[in-house]
Amino acid sequence: MASVSASHLIIFVASLVIAAGVVGTLTTGVERVSSSIDDGSLDVSQQIRMDMSIVSDPGAEYEVDEPLTIHVRNTGSQQVPIEPSQFDVVFNGDFIANDNLEIEDANDPDEDIWRPNHVVSITIEGDENEIQDDDNRLVLTVNDDEETFQFHAT
Repeated sequence: MASVSASHLIIFVASLVIAAGVVGTLTTGVERVSSSIDDGSLDVSQQIRMDMSIVSDPGAEYEVDEPLTIHVRNTGSQQVPIEPSQFDVVFNGDFIANDNLEIEDANDPDEDIWRPNHVVSITIEGDENEIQDDDNRLVLTVNDDEETFQFHAT
């Protein structure tokens, strides 16, 4: 009879060890999922805070071989410094260097912060960055928010 009790005790202890291992694994998994959800919500929060809209008219007359100026409204809740380093611009497939960007608040040229609901004008300068006699495409990225502006020039 003692051997039956001993074998039951061994099986019981083994069951407890296995159950503890399963609980530890599940707890670690839940913590990882929770951490991933927190990280994802921070990314989404950042994206929601920074939002912009290009308000320039794609149907307007754009002059060939002239610098391009577009107007962009900050429709989010985040303020952005008005510095070329904050803006990534790709025009007709070419990345535009910060030295070739002129950015200013359209209503107050002395302003150095792009505030919510304010419009900035972005001018792309340089001979190689001029408007082409064809379809043109500009991609603007600020804090992971990306907008595309397509227009035809004649």
